[in-house]
Amino acid sequence: MGLLIFAVVALLFLLTRRMWGRLTGNPLPQVTARPGRGFLANLGKSRARPKPSVAPPKNTGPRLAHYDCDVLVVGAGPSGLMTAALLVRQGVKVHVIDAGAGPATESRAFAVQARTIELFRSIGLADELLGRGVVTTGIRFHVRGREAGGLDFDRASAATTPYQFILMAPQSEVEEVLLKDLARHGVTVRRDTRLTQLRQTEDAVTAIANERTLTARYVVGADGAHSTVRQQLGLSFDGDKYGQRYLLADCKVDWPLDHAHFRVFMNRDRIGLFLPLHGAETSRVMVTDAGDPQAEFDLENLQAELRKAMNVPLTLSAPIWTSRYQVHLRGVDDYRRGRGFLVGDAAHIHSPAGGQGMNTGLHDAANLAWKLATAINDDIDVLDTYSAERHPAGVRLLKFTDRLYKVAAGLRGWQAWLRDTAGPFLIGRMSAAPIPHRKSFHRLSQISLGYRPSEINVNGLLYSLRGPLAGQRVPDARINAAEQVFDLLQGYQLHVLALSRKHLTADEITAHSTALAELGVAGHLVARVEARGDDRVHRADSAQVFEHYGLTEPDSQALYVIRPDGHVAWRCDELDVEACREFLGRLHRSHASAGEMSMCTR
Repeated sequence: MGLLIFAVVALLFLLTRRMWGRLTGNPLPQVTARPGRGFLANLGKSRARPKPSVAPPKNTGPRLAHYDCDVLVVGAGPSGLMTAALLVRQGVKVHVIDAGAGPATESRAFAVQARTIELFRSIGLADELLGRGVVTTGIRFHVRGREAGGLDFDRASAATTPYQFILMAPQSEVEEVLLKDLARHGVTVRRDTRLTQLRQTEDAVTAIANERTLTARYVVGADGAHSTVRQQLGLSFDGDKYGQRYLLADCKVDWPLDHAHFRVFMNRDRIGLFLPLHGAETSRVMVTDAGDPQAEFDLENLQAELRKAMNVPLTLSAPIWTSRYQVHLRGVDDYRRGRGFLVGDAAHIHSPAGGQGMNTGLHDAANLAWKLATAINDDIDVLDTYSAERHPAGVRLLKFTDRLYKVAAGLRGWQAWLRDTAGPFLIGRMSAAPIPHRKSFHRLSQISLGYRPSEINVNGLLYSLRGPLAGQRVPDARINAAEQVFDLLQGYQLHVLALSRKHLTADEITAHSTALAELGVAGHLVARVEARGDDRVHRADSAQVFEHYGLTEPDSQALYVIRPDGHVAWRCDELDVEACREFLGRLHRSHASAGEMSMCTR
């Protein structure tokens, strides 16, 4: 009777999941039983490979004989510079123009999240970026001047990333790292160049900037909240501004607290923020502006408002940058219009709560660049998937930052009193439990963000739902004492990762490594081996790589196609190279012979 009840409950659960998948348009992956011996050998195995449901790629080849560049990037902030840096790595000719006279010197955005450092690592820039920032491992909350608790990322249990912290690196430093990288690749930003007109034809975009005409295959608008590209494309920017205004400064802060932690101060209708930038020399402070919005303010006004918000004695000096601003919440309903695309603040602006803005723009760039390169180099059109993937991510971002903002800074009157009265107790309980630290870090760091199954995110034959599925971010994991998975996934390119928990013989290593080499993309064989080490295989001495990638059985094997932006494009829980080749045909058109293709090894 107990087994019958269990079976009924399990069936209802599966039916509910299936109905939910249909209602939300997010189909569940199909899982089959792992084949065994005897009459179990064919259990769950397909008799014939299903025909792909994806339509053949559209032919978007150019008709013009000459372009000034493949892609014109308008705007030289972090999103635009990252777009250009990733495109040049794909062999795409890029021009970058910017209306400003030079790069930003003020800090503007300040928080670099773990997922973004992973992106910089994939293009060899993580060490340079880390050298320019301050590592902070959590957020401290103060209510009416007293510390109530906080988030400790050391307790986040985030073994899938090597960067279990927030890097406090000003936007100006991020831009400088990218500018130097572009210079090494021969790309120079054209300053004082303002876009005034943009026209599209079936096969090109024509831009007029400083009365000069530039012709490109595609244009990327990375020109901020007042984007000319967005206006020229005819895309709306719906939303509104919050009622509160803020004062901020990058300056020296003398106070009794340390200069190593991100701190949030809540006191009735005021909120204050302290963000470490360069130790005791320079910090960023922000506070609610309760004065006349038309009146000029100086460091003395800011200091007085901070003292009211923080209830902490402090003195400000040596200002580098001061500003008064008002927060907006706006977004477009489509990130693409024809041959024009939007990234970063041109597509979405929101409150600084959670330190998400710059990071989201950088991942817009990471999502778009390889798709543009695929359309240009391989004549395969996957460009519609850019808006399909990033627009929902942008909507989630706007909702997330809006909720954070309203709880921390958007309350007035009795609601603010209630927050300040109950806050210390609730924050204290939150700080004592492990789950809030883990969930908060995964959300803030953006390592939990993934995309739905689609024509470029496909689950093949699955035996387990453990490990990353199609569309999800790939995790880092230890392979052996000298190697991590992220060490292999370098260069912002397609990768094929072949995993075998089953011990491989020398003949099997030869067969698998040869098959991977013939795929025409960077291939990596990670396995346990029967004999001594072999240069053709990354010997897995640690079980972590198998655990993180869903290989749960002693004889488990799997193939992953990993997108340049670090998400799973295709997964199969067998070493089925022919199925992998079939899928790669949708993303990568290679005419190289087998002898010209190479597999990346140690």
